[in-house]
Amino acid sequence: MAEEEYEIIPTSPLKRLEKRISKVESSTSSSQIQNLIEQIIELIKSNQRVIDDVIKADSELRNEISKIPGRIDNLIVNMNEFIELLKASATEETVAGMSKEAMEPLVEKMDELVNQNKKAVETNQAVLSSLGMIDNRLKRLYLQSSTGTSSFKR
Repeated sequence: MAEEEYEIIPTSPLKRLEKRISKVESSTSSSQIQNLIEQIIELIKSNQRVIDDVIKADSELRNEISKIPGRIDNLIVNMNEFIELLKASATEETVAGMSKEAMEPLVEKMDELVNQNKKAVETNQAVLSSLGMIDNRLKRLYLQSSTGTSSFKR
């Protein structure tokens, strides 16, 4: 039988080491990682909600703006009819004591208003096309973000 050597050492440092090892083993690093992952997932979900809200607001804005050209067209038609009435009345020698020359500045101003309304329609059309491009880009971003984050949503 081989002789075994024994050594006497104090137990308090060993107990302290055992406590530290158990603390390290049961440390919250895994729970911290899990907490971090949950926060990242919540951030992704929050980002998704923001993107959904932006797309919804963009769609509602596009719908409202798309109504404007029709209303402006109606306004232009009404203004043209009104101007035609004014021009017809201005061609007469006098209209209720007003001469043709007195009506001329009013007719010019009305023509100017019609031109401004036409420019407004063109501007609104440009805004609609810009919003269309923005809508397409947001949809692409939304699709990219939803395909890129689909693995986190499980």
